[in-house]
Amino acid sequence: MSAELSTRAAVFRALSHPARLSLLRLTWQGALSGEALARLMNLAPATVSHHLAALEGAGLTTVRQDGHHRLHGANHAALDVTLAALIRGEAAAPTPADPYRERVLRSFIQHGRLTRIPAQRKKRDVILRELATLFEPGQPYPEREVNARLTHWHEDFATLRRELVEAGLLAREGGVYRRVEGAPADRPLE
Repeated sequence: MSAELSTRAAVFRALSHPARLSLLRLTWQGALSGEALARLMNLAPATVSHHLAALEGAGLTTVRQDGHHRLHGANHAALDVTLAALIRGEAAAPTPADPYRERVLRSFIQHGRLTRIPAQRKKRDVILRELATLFEPGQPYPEREVNARLTHWHEDFATLRRELVEAGLLAREGGVYRRVEGAPADRPLE
């Protein structure tokens, strides 16, 4: 069986348990912590954690850190795909969260700010791809606006701006910046 078919089958396996469907329904309007979900469902936290891991592994939920809590939400983009399109291969199967990416983001982004610019290239690339989502592809941004958006995340906006250009995520021409079409920016910052 191909890897693509296995990924598609994982979606159906994740949806095959009533508790998981309930978790998706509860998180549809907004992200909730595992503890809150356990209370709402009257289930043990370990049981809820097990079901959340299955949903996250299939790419059907999103997770973000909020202080000491992990907030779980329904991945609307993945769940809006029709079953027919998924079965026929017309729509891509949802991709599960990248644990490495999530770990890097948790380590370097606290309270909505970048705590420091990673020294390691692989970690820095994760952060840069995340910061690139601050800009719409093809939309022109004057340098002043690029600086303002980046300053919100870290005071060394000049280094971040230069790194985004060097990584090929932003293009600069005459003091105007544009996010490169098709640049590998993963997901928006939360």
